[in-house]
Amino acid sequence: MELAQLAVFVRSPLAGSVKTRLHAALGERGAAELYSAFVEDTIALCERVRQIGRVEIALWADGTGSPEVQRWTDALGVAPQVQPEGDLGIRLATAFDAGLRGHERVVIIGSDAPTLPLAHIVDAFNVLDEPRLAFGPSNDGGYYVIGASGSARPRFEGVRWSTEQALEDTIGANAEEEIALLPPWYDVDEPADLDILRAHLSVSPGSAPATARCLAALLGSQR
Repeated sequence: MELAQLAVFVRSPLAGSVKTRLHAALGERGAAELYSAFVEDTIALCERVRQIGRVEIALWADGTGSPEVQRWTDALGVAPQVQPEGDLGIRLATAFDAGLRGHERVVIIGSDAPTLPLAHIVDAFNVLDEPRLAFGPSNDGGYYVIGASGSARPRFEGVRWSTEQALEDTIGANAEEEIALLPPWYDVDEPADLDILRAHLSVSPGSAPATARCLAALLGSQR
């Protein structure tokens, strides 16, 4: 994985502005607290990736002024990058353009899958030996990871973001490229996803310890 970069997208965990679809289940503040725990576990995953190979970490935030974003960048020892205005396609394209200028392979993840296994990220880098693009399908029709190598710049024209067609549309926009699909995993966006997360953490709390502690506290306070 020499000359590789793992980029992670995060948002400032402001109550009322993150995880809005979880507000009904957790409240605005609870949803923000849980999202912050998601990021803590994602940062820990990034550290584990960095420990097993020569991988540079980049953090792309929706702003750099919040203390939480500063804490996350300090933990990684990186300078935050600011996500540009526009939809997810514009933000992904910007991150790939920046990353592929100095790296042979770039893999991008979000911060909505706190239990994401390390092996899935390693696979995302490794499969790029042959195909130039890689996607990890998520349970909502999108993708939890996207990777590119060499001169490949993923295209995002016509992608219907936040729909069940997001992955299908992105593959269609890049039909001329050889594409690898990784094992599926789940994001946590909807109240129903919390049931999946709770079940997973009940048998494997170590897969996302910050999330496990936060979710237990939030659910306990609701009793």
